Amino acid sequence: MVGGTMEFVDAHVHYWNLSEHEDWYPGLQRFFPEVYSDYLPDDHRADAAKAGVDVTEAVHVSASSAPRAYLAETAWLDGLHRADPARPAAIIGGLDPRRSPDTVEADLDAQAASPAFRGVRMLSGVDPAAETTASALRLLAGRGLVFDQIIRPAEAAAFVPALSAVPGLAVVAEHTGWPERDEPFAEWRDGMARLAALPNVHCKISGLGMALRTTSVADLRPYVEGCLDLFGVDRCFFASNFPVDGVGGTYADLLTAYQEITASLTGPERRALFSGNARRRYRLAG
Repeated sequence: MVGGTMEFVDAHVHYWNLSEHEDWYPGLQRFFPEVYSDYLPDDHRADAAKAGVDVTEAVHVSASSAPRAYLAETAWLDGLHRADPARPAAIIGGLDPRRSPDTVEADLDAQAASPAFRGVRMLSGVDPAAETTASALRLLAGRGLVFDQIIRPAEAAAFVPALSAVPGLAVVAEHTGWPERDEPFAEWRDGMARLAALPNVHCKISGLGMALRTTSVADLRPYVEGCLDLFGVDRCFFASNFPVDGVGGTYADLLTAYQEITASLTGPERRALFSGNARRRYRLAG
Protein backbone atom coordinates (compact mmCIF):
# COMPACT_ATOMS: atom_id res chain seq x y z
CA MET A 1 0.00 0.00 0.00
CA VAL A 2 1.18 3.52 -0.80
CA GLY A 3 -0.60 6.15 1.26
CA GLY A 4 -3.59 3.81 1.58
CA THR A 5 -3.69 3.05 -2.17
CA MET A 6 -3.28 -0.54 -3.30
CA GLU A 7 -0.18 -1.28 -5.36
CA PHE A 8 -0.87 -3.12 -8.58
CA VAL A 9 1.61 -4.59 -11.03
CA ASP A 10 -0.59 -4.77 -14.09
CA ALA A 11 0.77 -7.93 -15.65
CA HIS A 12 -1.04 -7.72 -18.99
CA VAL A 13 -1.71 -4.49 -20.88
CA HIS A 14 -1.78 -3.47 -24.53
CA TYR A 15 -0.54 -0.10 -25.72
CA TRP A 16 -1.16 0.81 -29.33
CA ASN A 17 -1.01 3.88 -31.51
CA LEU A 18 -3.33 2.90 -34.32
CA SER A 19 -2.99 6.22 -36.11
CA GLU A 20 0.64 5.29 -36.82
CA HIS A 21 0.76 1.48 -36.57
CA GLU A 22 -2.62 0.27 -37.76
CA ASP A 23 -1.01 -2.32 -40.03
CA TRP A 24 0.39 -4.21 -37.03
CA TYR A 25 -3.09 -5.17 -35.76
CA PRO A 26 -5.32 -6.50 -38.55
CA GLY A 27 -7.17 -8.74 -36.11
CA LEU A 28 -8.05 -6.04 -33.62
CA GLN A 29 -10.72 -4.25 -35.62
CA ARG A 30 -12.18 -7.57 -36.74
CA PHE A 31 -12.56 -9.14 -33.30
CA PHE A 32 -12.72 -6.19 -30.90
CA PRO A 33 -14.07 -3.14 -32.75
CA GLU A 34 -15.33 -1.73 -29.43
CA VAL A 35 -11.77 -0.97 -28.32
CA TYR A 36 -10.35 -0.04 -31.71
CA SER A 37 -8.75 3.24 -30.67
CA ASP A 38 -5.38 4.42 -29.40
CA TYR A 39 -4.42 3.25 -25.92
CA LEU A 40 -1.17 4.67 -24.58
CA PRO A 41 0.55 4.90 -21.19
CA ASP A 42 -1.30 8.10 -20.27
CA ASP A 43 -4.63 6.38 -20.97
CA HIS A 44 -3.59 3.48 -18.77
CA ARG A 45 -2.47 5.89 -16.05
CA ALA A 46 -5.85 7.66 -16.18
CA ASP A 47 -7.73 4.35 -15.93
CA ALA A 48 -5.69 3.35 -12.88
CA ALA A 49 -6.34 6.69 -11.21
CA LYS A 50 -10.11 6.28 -11.69
CA ALA A 51 -9.82 2.80 -10.17
CA GLY A 52 -7.97 4.14 -7.14
CA VAL A 53 -4.97 1.84 -7.56
CA ASP A 54 -1.28 2.64 -7.86
CA VAL A 55 -0.02 0.83 -10.96
CA THR A 56 3.66 0.70 -10.10
CA GLU A 57 4.66 -1.31 -13.20
CA ALA A 58 2.99 -2.60 -16.33
CA VAL A 59 3.82 -5.70 -18.36
CA HIS A 60 3.05 -5.25 -22.04
CA VAL A 61 2.03 -8.35 -24.01
CA SER A 62 2.13 -8.31 -27.80
CA ALA A 63 -1.17 -8.30 -29.64
CA SER A 64 0.26 -7.68 -33.10
CA SER A 65 -1.20 -10.08 -35.64
CA ALA A 66 0.51 -9.10 -38.89
CA PRO A 67 3.39 -11.45 -39.81
CA ARG A 68 6.40 -10.68 -37.61
CA ALA A 69 5.00 -7.25 -36.68
CA TYR A 70 6.08 -8.12 -33.14
CA LEU A 71 9.61 -7.05 -34.11
CA ALA A 72 8.58 -3.47 -34.90
CA GLU A 73 6.17 -3.43 -31.97
CA THR A 74 8.86 -4.47 -29.50
CA ALA A 75 11.21 -1.78 -30.85
CA TRP A 76 8.45 0.82 -30.41
CA LEU A 77 7.72 -0.41 -26.88
CA ASP A 78 11.39 -0.20 -26.05
CA GLY A 79 11.17 3.49 -26.85
CA LEU A 80 8.23 3.85 -24.46
CA HIS A 81 10.17 1.96 -21.79
CA ARG A 82 13.16 4.25 -22.12
CA ALA A 83 10.89 7.27 -21.73
CA ASP A 84 9.02 5.76 -18.76
CA PRO A 85 10.66 2.62 -17.31
CA ALA A 86 7.42 1.59 -15.56
CA ARG A 87 5.16 1.70 -18.64
CA PRO A 88 6.09 -0.80 -19.81
CA ALA A 89 8.46 -2.22 -17.21
CA ALA A 90 8.53 -5.55 -19.06
CA ILE A 91 7.81 -6.55 -22.63
CA ILE A 92 6.38 -9.90 -23.71
CA GLY A 93 7.05 -9.90 -27.42
CA GLY A 94 6.06 -12.33 -30.11
CA LEU A 95 7.31 -15.35 -31.98
CA ASP A 96 6.16 -17.48 -34.90
CA PRO A 97 7.24 -21.08 -34.28
CA ARG A 98 6.53 -21.99 -37.90
CA ARG A 99 9.58 -20.01 -39.03
CA SER A 100 12.95 -21.65 -39.50
CA PRO A 101 15.05 -22.18 -36.36
CA ASP A 102 17.49 -19.51 -37.56
CA THR A 103 14.66 -17.01 -37.98
CA VAL A 104 13.19 -17.85 -34.59
CA GLU A 105 16.56 -17.28 -32.95
CA ALA A 106 17.12 -14.06 -34.90
CA ASP A 107 13.71 -12.78 -33.84
CA LEU A 108 14.55 -13.43 -30.20
CA ASP A 109 17.92 -11.70 -30.62
CA ALA A 110 16.27 -8.65 -32.14
CA GLN A 111 13.73 -8.32 -29.34
CA ALA A 112 16.32 -8.98 -26.65
CA ALA A 113 17.98 -5.70 -27.66
CA SER A 114 15.46 -4.15 -25.28
CA PRO A 115 16.44 -4.49 -21.61
CA ALA A 116 12.73 -4.82 -20.81
CA PHE A 117 12.27 -7.95 -22.95
CA ARG A 118 11.16 -10.89 -20.80
CA GLY A 119 9.61 -13.44 -23.14
CA VAL A 120 7.06 -14.10 -25.84
CA ARG A 121 3.61 -15.29 -26.64
CA MET A 122 2.67 -16.97 -29.89
CA LEU A 123 -0.59 -15.70 -31.30
CA SER A 124 -0.66 -18.13 -34.20
CA GLY A 125 1.02 -21.23 -35.57
CA VAL A 126 1.37 -23.07 -32.28
CA ASP A 127 1.05 -26.82 -32.64
CA PRO A 128 2.09 -28.17 -29.23
CA ALA A 129 2.98 -31.54 -30.78
CA ALA A 130 5.22 -30.08 -33.49
CA GLU A 131 9.01 -30.21 -33.29
CA THR A 132 9.13 -26.56 -34.34
CA THR A 133 7.21 -25.64 -31.19
CA ALA A 134 9.36 -27.91 -29.04
CA SER A 135 12.50 -26.32 -30.45
CA ALA A 136 11.18 -22.82 -29.74
CA LEU A 137 10.28 -23.76 -26.16
CA ARG A 138 13.75 -25.20 -25.55
CA LEU A 139 15.25 -22.00 -26.91
CA LEU A 140 13.11 -19.88 -24.56
CA ALA A 141 14.10 -22.01 -21.58
CA GLY A 142 17.77 -21.83 -22.48
CA ARG A 143 17.58 -18.04 -22.55
CA GLY A 144 15.60 -17.75 -19.33
CA LEU A 145 12.60 -16.27 -21.17
CA VAL A 146 8.94 -16.62 -20.26
CA PHE A 147 6.45 -18.47 -22.44
CA ASP A 148 3.29 -16.37 -21.93
CA GLN A 149 0.48 -18.17 -23.69
CA ILE A 150 -3.28 -18.46 -24.02
CA ILE A 151 -3.99 -22.14 -23.35
CA ARG A 152 -7.68 -22.93 -23.35
CA PRO A 153 -8.90 -25.84 -21.25
CA ALA A 154 -9.64 -27.93 -24.34
CA GLU A 155 -6.02 -27.45 -25.43
CA ALA A 156 -4.46 -28.26 -22.06
CA ALA A 157 -4.08 -32.00 -22.63
CA ALA A 158 -2.17 -31.35 -25.85
CA PHE A 159 0.10 -28.75 -24.23
CA VAL A 160 0.99 -30.75 -21.13
CA PRO A 161 3.49 -33.11 -22.85
CA ALA A 162 5.22 -30.19 -24.59
CA LEU A 163 5.51 -28.17 -21.37
CA SER A 164 6.54 -31.20 -19.33
CA ALA A 165 9.38 -31.86 -21.76
CA VAL A 166 10.97 -28.51 -20.86
CA PRO A 167 10.74 -28.42 -17.04
CA GLY A 168 13.03 -25.40 -16.83
CA LEU A 169 10.69 -23.28 -18.93
CA ALA A 170 8.81 -20.51 -17.13
CA VAL A 171 5.21 -20.70 -18.34
CA VAL A 172 2.40 -18.21 -17.74
CA ALA A 173 -1.06 -19.46 -18.70
CA GLU A 174 -2.87 -16.29 -19.75
CA HIS A 175 -6.42 -15.06 -19.45
CA THR A 176 -7.65 -17.60 -16.91
CA GLY A 177 -7.87 -20.13 -19.73
CA TRP A 178 -10.29 -17.89 -21.66
CA PRO A 179 -13.51 -19.52 -20.41
CA GLU A 180 -16.63 -19.40 -22.53
CA ARG A 181 -20.05 -18.58 -21.11
CA ASP A 182 -21.55 -21.75 -22.60
CA GLU A 183 -18.63 -23.97 -21.54
CA PRO A 184 -19.41 -26.26 -18.61
CA PHE A 185 -17.50 -25.04 -15.58
CA ALA A 186 -16.29 -28.58 -14.85
CA GLU A 187 -14.61 -28.73 -18.27
CA TRP A 188 -12.86 -25.41 -17.66
CA ARG A 189 -11.68 -26.59 -14.26
CA ASP A 190 -10.46 -29.94 -15.60
CA GLY A 191 -8.32 -28.25 -18.23
CA MET A 192 -6.88 -25.76 -15.77
CA ALA A 193 -6.15 -28.59 -13.33
CA ARG A 194 -3.99 -30.28 -15.98
CA LEU A 195 -1.92 -27.12 -16.28
CA ALA A 196 -1.79 -26.56 -12.53
CA ALA A 197 -0.25 -30.03 -12.10
CA LEU A 198 2.92 -28.71 -13.77
CA PRO A 199 5.01 -26.82 -11.22
CA ASN A 200 6.53 -24.51 -13.85
CA VAL A 201 3.14 -23.11 -14.91
CA HIS A 202 1.77 -19.94 -13.32
CA CYS A 203 -1.74 -18.61 -13.86
CA LYS A 204 -2.45 -15.07 -15.01
CA ILE A 205 -5.94 -14.16 -13.81
CA SER A 206 -6.91 -11.87 -16.65
CA GLY A 207 -9.11 -11.71 -19.72
CA LEU A 208 -12.36 -12.47 -17.92
CA GLY A 209 -13.95 -9.20 -18.97
CA MET A 210 -13.07 -10.06 -22.56
CA ALA A 211 -14.16 -13.69 -22.42
CA LEU A 212 -17.34 -13.30 -20.37
CA ARG A 213 -18.24 -9.75 -21.48
CA THR A 214 -18.83 -8.75 -17.87
CA THR A 215 -16.90 -7.71 -14.79
CA SER A 216 -19.57 -8.65 -12.26
CA VAL A 217 -18.32 -10.24 -9.09
CA ALA A 218 -20.82 -13.09 -9.35
CA ASP A 219 -19.59 -14.05 -12.82
CA LEU A 220 -15.87 -13.65 -12.15
CA ARG A 221 -15.75 -15.22 -8.69
CA PRO A 222 -15.92 -18.93 -9.69
CA TYR A 223 -13.00 -18.55 -12.10
CA VAL A 224 -10.83 -16.46 -9.79
CA GLU A 225 -11.43 -18.76 -6.84
CA GLY A 226 -10.99 -21.81 -9.06
CA CYS A 227 -7.54 -20.61 -10.14
CA LEU A 228 -6.51 -19.85 -6.57
CA ASP A 229 -7.67 -23.30 -5.49
CA LEU A 230 -5.86 -25.12 -8.31
CA PHE A 231 -2.62 -23.15 -8.57
CA GLY A 232 -2.40 -21.68 -5.08
CA VAL A 233 -1.82 -18.04 -4.26
CA ASP A 234 1.90 -18.33 -4.94
CA ARG A 235 1.39 -19.23 -8.62
CA CYS A 236 -1.34 -16.72 -9.52
CA PHE A 237 -1.42 -13.01 -10.23
CA PHE A 238 -3.89 -10.48 -11.53
CA ALA A 239 -3.77 -8.42 -14.71
CA SER A 240 -6.19 -6.06 -16.44
CA ASN A 241 -5.85 -7.01 -20.12
CA PHE A 242 -6.80 -3.41 -20.85
CA PRO A 243 -8.09 -1.99 -23.03
CA VAL A 244 -9.51 -5.31 -24.32
CA ASP A 245 -11.20 -6.27 -21.03
CA GLY A 246 -13.00 -2.97 -21.43
CA VAL A 247 -15.61 -4.82 -23.48
CA GLY A 248 -16.88 -6.14 -20.14
CA GLY A 249 -16.65 -3.02 -17.98
CA THR A 250 -14.36 -0.24 -16.86
CA TYR A 251 -10.90 -0.63 -15.35
CA ALA A 252 -12.39 0.46 -12.03
CA ASP A 253 -15.14 -2.17 -12.33
CA LEU A 254 -12.55 -4.88 -12.94
CA LEU A 255 -10.21 -3.90 -10.11
CA THR A 256 -13.13 -3.52 -7.73
CA ALA A 257 -14.25 -7.05 -8.59
CA TYR A 258 -10.76 -8.49 -8.06
CA GLN A 259 -10.51 -6.77 -4.68
CA GLU A 260 -13.96 -7.86 -3.53
CA ILE A 261 -13.36 -11.48 -4.51
CA THR A 262 -10.08 -11.58 -2.56
CA ALA A 263 -11.31 -9.59 0.46
CA SER A 264 -11.12 -12.64 2.75
CA LEU A 265 -7.44 -13.30 2.00
CA THR A 266 -4.63 -12.07 4.21
CA GLY A 267 -2.70 -8.90 3.47
CA PRO A 268 0.41 -10.79 2.31
CA GLU A 269 -1.70 -13.02 0.04
CA ARG A 270 -3.36 -10.03 -1.60
CA ARG A 271 -0.02 -8.29 -2.08
CA ALA A 272 1.32 -11.43 -3.74
CA LEU A 273 -1.62 -11.58 -6.14
CA PHE A 274 -1.70 -7.90 -7.01
CA SER A 275 2.03 -7.18 -7.19
CA GLY A 276 4.61 -9.53 -5.70
CA ASN A 277 4.12 -12.65 -7.83
CA ALA A 278 4.10 -10.78 -11.14
CA ARG A 279 7.13 -8.79 -10.04
CA ARG A 280 9.04 -12.02 -9.46
CA ARG A 281 7.79 -13.82 -12.55
CA TYR A 282 8.81 -10.96 -14.86
CA ARG A 283 11.96 -10.01 -12.94
CA LEU A 284 10.90 -6.47 -12.14
CA ALA A 285 13.06 -4.35 -9.89
CA GLY A 286 10.27 -2.42 -8.11
